[in-house]
Amino acid sequence: MYLVEVRRADHRAVRDFLKLPFRLYHDVPQWVPPLMPGERARFRPDFPFYRHSEAAFYLVRDESGQAVGRVAVMDHRPFNEYHQRQDALLYLYEAINDDGVAQLLFEAAEAWARARGLTRLVGPKGFLIGDSLGLLVEGFEHRPAVGMNYNPAYYVRQWEEIGAMTKEVDYLSAYIGREGYTYPQRLRDMADRIRQRRGFRVPVFRSRRELMALVPQLRRTYNDAFANLWSYQPLTDDEMGAILDRMLLVAEPHMLKLIFKDDEVIGFTFAYPDISAAIQRQKGELWPFGWIDFLLERRRTKWININGNAVHPKYQGLGGNAVLYDEMARTLIDSTTYQHADLVQVQESNVTMLADMSKILPLNFYKRHRVYQKVLT
Repeated sequence: MYLVEVRRADHRAVRDFLKLPFRLYHDVPQWVPPLMPGERARFRPDFPFYRHSEAAFYLVRDESGQAVGRVAVMDHRPFNEYHQRQDALLYLYEAINDDGVAQLLFEAAEAWARARGLTRLVGPKGFLIGDSLGLLVEGFEHRPAVGMNYNPAYYVRQWEEIGAMTKEVDYLSAYIGREGYTYPQRLRDMADRIRQRRGFRVPVFRSRRELMALVPQLRRTYNDAFANLWSYQPLTDDEMGAILDRMLLVAEPHMLKLIFKDDEVIGFTFAYPDISAAIQRQKGELWPFGWIDFLLERRRTKWININGNAVHPKYQGLGGNAVLYDEMARTLIDSTTYQHADLVQVQESNVTMLADMSKILPLNFYKRHRVYQKVLT
């Protein structure tokens, strides 16, 4: 076994880095490939992350030269500056079930971090907000939501025993089903009264252009609403635009709901059809025919993913949360198309939000992702 650092100009190494998961998960029906345009974007110099931070990519090869492990490690400076930390973030970890491969990957990440004066390894955590958080530690029998991480159970042992990583924070995902559920009319009536009394409105968007024009407002609301969460880092307009652009690869504009007070965006809830089956069939590729399959799957899927829910703090005590949760419920209940929803990655310590949503929706928490940490001595 030997380790190589993947350089952007080394097209073979980049290709092997990107294709390794397809070989590892070839016979795993739960695994959903990532959308490959976004995966390739991380190796382009114009990727928004590189305007403020740096990253390295490592690949382990066996004696025949075949890729058998990979990891990305990064110094995310806005994240570290905001939290006053010196963390090296780990992401894109994949490895065969071999302790030697895992050891090489963790040693490379540690050496890179120490060389830059970073004092902890933390991860999995991605380049942009909206990247999947954590290693899957519960719910291996379930298919992940679009864009969320799936990994084999032996990764947990590799991270905890070989990497000597310990828990930092957990994220929970919940199943919501329509069958047997009746949305309480009193809650709908209450949300309607709040809309009228407070002047809140939730317009229906019909085009990508309408939503992209609101990127600066969305960024401001996001930065205010999520400032106290573990994963938060301040977003720029470019990064918010990249996140929304990626979401619109699979989302229909009318399912991305923004709550307004007058002309100000004060909250949002994002839902999108789960097109995992099409992504599996097309191996994550949009071209030449993937986009057609994606469009067809958007119309026939019975699943939606709900990922990204927030209300500006100054409106949370004025009924903004009630309107937000009402919009989440309507997304599922008012449609005859969708029978199942995956509420994606709510921070375990966000107990108020979890309790409030449980009063409105029949949540069954069935997947857990864990972010790990290790102090470098």
